[in-house]
Amino acid sequence: MQPHAGYRIERVAGGPETTLRIARGAASGVIDLAAQAHGEVQSELAEISPGGRSGAWRIETAAFACGWPFGFAIVEDPDALSAFLLVGPNDAMIWVAGPLARTRATPIENLADDGQTVREVAAAGEDARIDLDYTIDDEAWWQRRYAIVWTPGDVLVVSAQARRTDEGATRVAVDLVAQSLAHVPLELQ
Repeated sequence: MQPHAGYRIERVAGGPETTLRIARGAASGVIDLAAQAHGEVQSELAEISPGGRSGAWRIETAAFACGWPFGFAIVEDPDALSAFLLVGPNDAMIWVAGPLARTRATPIENLADDGQTVREVAAAGEDARIDLDYTIDDEAWWQRRYAIVWTPGDVLVVSAQARRTDEGATRVAVDLVAQSLAHVPLELQ
């Protein structure tokens, strides 16, 4: 499926796995992708064609593919810093930046901003992760950032942020995205 500009795509709780809620500007609707791909219904909200893969939902961009965590909608990044944003409950957000020069994200502490406190740093081989605490408008927030080696000189930076009360679900979601990152096969580029 190729979304149109200004999109919001979310999986429908309790619905068939092929059912998505798609919004584009003022237009929105629930679409059964299997029915549309087979020409049974039509929608102006997205271009849909049959795919060759089955299994868990994945997000594919020109640079990478990753898992799509349930409970997070895919939206266009208004700042164009990421290929997409994943937005969840209570302003939780996940995004992937890069590829970036490895020197910008290593050591991983370089990714901490002013006003953030480092809670934990972890490494797995050449990849690294940092957890940060900070406050916005007297409310406690948490951020997790991964620097994942993508090429010898580049990394992808996977980031998530949430109110501390929503940290658990957001942590599971960002870990899924980070652990499922994969290069897009050349035939899909």
